[in-house]
Amino acid sequence: MKIELKLNSKRKLLLPLLILILLFSFSTLSSASSIGVTIDNSKVAFSSEMGYPFIDSNSRTQVPFRATMEKFGCSVAWDQSSQMAVAVKNGTTVKVPIGQKYIFKNGVKIVNDTAALVKDNRTYLPIRAVLEAFGASVGWNAENQSVIVNTIPSPVMKISFIDVGQGDSIFIDYGDYEILIDAGTSDYGDKVANYIKPFVQGDLDVLVATHVHADHIGGLPKVIDTFQIDNIIDSGETYTTATYLNYYAAAISEPNCNFTSDSKMTFNMGKNATFKIIELGDNYADSNDNSVVSMVKYNNIEVLLMGDLSSTVENANLSKFSDVDILKAGHHGSRTSTSSVFLDTTKPETIIISAGLNNTYGHPHPESLGRMFAAGSSVYGTFKSGTIVATTDGYTYTLNTSAKLTSADAGASTVKPATTVIPSANVTAPSTSGGAYVGSSQSNKYHYPSCRYVKTIIPGNLVYFKSKADAASKGYIPCKVCNP
Repeated sequence: MKIELKLNSKRKLLLPLLILILLFSFSTLSSASSIGVTIDNSKVAFSSEMGYPFIDSNSRTQVPFRATMEKFGCSVAWDQSSQMAVAVKNGTTVKVPIGQKYIFKNGVKIVNDTAALVKDNRTYLPIRAVLEAFGASVGWNAENQSVIVNTIPSPVMKISFIDVGQGDSIFIDYGDYEILIDAGTSDYGDKVANYIKPFVQGDLDVLVATHVHADHIGGLPKVIDTFQIDNIIDSGETYTTATYLNYYAAAISEPNCNFTSDSKMTFNMGKNATFKIIELGDNYADSNDNSVVSMVKYNNIEVLLMGDLSSTVENANLSKFSDVDILKAGHHGSRTSTSSVFLDTTKPETIIISAGLNNTYGHPHPESLGRMFAAGSSVYGTFKSGTIVATTDGYTYTLNTSAKLTSADAGASTVKPATTVIPSANVTAPSTSGGAYVGSSQSNKYHYPSCRYVKTIIPGNLVYFKSKADAASKGYIPCKVCNP
């Protein structure tokens, strides 16, 4: 009886261990076989006999050597004496030594951050390093856990952030698929229509009116009148201004057009490119927060377009955002948009601000610029560079400007603050002890003490004036927000 109890106890102990081993085995097999490789839109077939791709300790994808390289069109061999896998195609020879963080292309050493290895008597190689040595483009599709390899040159996509002064207009051109988002104020309708005309082949596929404000929709009636529009998307909010009513009349009169308010939707632009509407809710009190937010994705490149959305709505929807390459900042670089937590979530390499030179709002605000710089982003502005064009093949991108913004570009003003004030014999320096008007030693504007911009002035930089004449005599001009 005692012996039987002992055996049952052992069985009870062994059973959970056996289950854990089986679960681990199935998990490993599932994880290994879940990673795919696609070469020029054709999937590579893997099997238990050949092996499956996996992620190594350096977070790099390792793939079975023979199956992958033969699918790529190489002849393959194994050099026993040097312990190297060898692949040859079109006069290029790539040798991959086992256990070394480098490869050889036609005898030239190329350093890599991971090494080929032998596992279960099969040779695995770091796919990116080897295929890039043959001139292929190698990317990663996180959605379906797949390595995407292209040997055929990818078509080029151009995204233009059109200079429409203090407003927004973005044009996306990808082969015969075109999208326009906003068109600035009514003064810019002709400029936008003429800018996109050489690129539109047939109909304009999608037109987005992000929200009801004039600096976004004012120019759209001219665009609608010029082109046949297949799809018009707006926020669904209505407005009573003449600008909105003109836009709405043009939109509902467009023949053979699908006119709808925003919701979660995706447009397939063809050849690995999509345009996605990110639904964040509607019926906010502030029209800016009803903005249509969208994402352009082309292979590995993602561009996020925020309309005039505020940080309040950004932060309430962080789960809907992830890393992007290019961010069109919300609300022209206002301090009320593009929060630090939003930047931590999206991690944009490049930020574009659409704002007008000498605009009356002081866009972009120094606070938002500071957050962008702190996030490590390169920031550009239409007020400094004019129309900014991003050109991409889906793997890398370039801009047509190198004029990055600095903190001195806050406010987009052509009148730069003086770094020092040297009073003349007949002019006294600004007072630092109180007065009817307030300014900053680091700017050239004066304000009412109640102006919201006074709160942003560092106390040590505060200066005071007894009168408007006093401020003017010292080279200061009135703030266009509080209008002293």
